[in-house]
This record gives sequence, C-alpha cells and structure tokens, in this order.
Amino acid sequence: MFNFFEDISNLTGLPFDDLKKGFRVINLSNRAVYVEGYKGLIDTESGEMNIKLKKGVIKLTGKNLKIKNLNLETLLVVGEIQTFEMN
Repeated sequence: MFNFFEDISNLTGLPFDDLKKGFRVINLSNRAVYVEGYKGLIDTESGEMNIKLKKGVIKLTGKNLKIKNLNLETLLVVGEIQTFEMN
C-alpha cells in the first residue's frame, strides 16, 4: 500500500514523526485546498481566506470560496482558487 509521508520520509531522510507533527497542504487543481494541521481561520472575507498554521499563514483568493469540511485537524476549502500564498 502507498503511504505518501512514509515515502517522503524515506526519500528525504526526514524523520517520519517530524512529518506527522507539521502541517500538510494539498492544492487540487486550484479547485480545492486540503489542509491538515491548521491552527485556525484568521479571515474569511468574500473572495479571500487566511488560514493560520503553526508557523505561518496560507492566503487564498478566488471566487466562491467555501469551507466544505472543518474539524479540529483538517480543513477543506472549495471554489475557484486564483492565488495561493504561504507566508
């Protein structure tokens, strides 16, 4: 079975436990962004969304941005994503 983060650990030499503690962001063809390990939402104005990470912020701009799924560990934003920035 394929385990993405285990494979990344093996290829880079980074400890698997360190990879699990951080955050993961997957941009799916600028139609959805999946985030694991986020810390909160800073701003959710129309057309803009700022997502707080442990170290930094993800800024999304676009059209029809909506939070499709939200729980303590994961966040899924859907819409027409025009820009994706990490600071």
